[in-house]
Amino acid sequence: MHSIPWIPDSDGNLTAEKGDNAATLSKFLGVKQEDANKILSSQDKTDVKEGDKVTLDNVYTRSIKNSTGDLTTDKVLELSAKGQDVKGPDVDNYNCWGSAIAGTQGKEINNTVGIPTGSKFDVDLVGDYKPVDKESATFGNTVLRFSNENNVAEHGAVFYGKSNDGTIFVYTKDGWNAKPEVMKLSDLQTKIPSYGTVKGVNSSDSGYYNPNP
Repeated sequence: MHSIPWIPDSDGNLTAEKGDNAATLSKFLGVKQEDANKILSSQDKTDVKEGDKVTLDNVYTRSIKNSTGDLTTDKVLELSAKGQDVKGPDVDNYNCWGSAIAGTQGKEINNTVGIPTGSKFDVDLVGDYKPVDKESATFGNTVLRFSNENNVAEHGAVFYGKSNDGTIFVYTKDGWNAKPEVMKLSDLQTKIPSYGTVKGVNSSDSGYYNPNP
């Protein structure tokens, strides 16, 4: 995927970079130009300016919007560091693997989508997805698999675009209790190094997976 402008915020909405317009939005989201035009016109943003905010409505933004808690990744890490029990609202009772699989299959992300083990997550990837190279990742459609030094799956996230400077963003959820959010891939890896690195189920795979046609 070529480096394309637009920068996601933590809620999954977008901020325009210099030079952004319906054409770059179309490429960023992987939608038709007419669909990008509809998104912009519905928000009175036909003449896009740097810094303009564009609200998206997709399975990821809806899952974030539907969260009633404030238990962000940072809050989970803060409480865990203090040895405090982390318990979020029941509405967020699903995990990273389940939300990544459900979202990339176009299903609503809610309490019904949790996947109990990393091995089951791997089974789903092998059976229902095809490994792709990093440059073939597409917005909201590509699963990133994180694993430890023994290649045991530790986390799953969804590719949420690449900004003009090449920064990759992901939709992510820290365990069963935290609020889902969008953040830089580099920030996620810095905040939670225990997730390991993006690696495939098989050594020849990049760790990026698109659903089978």
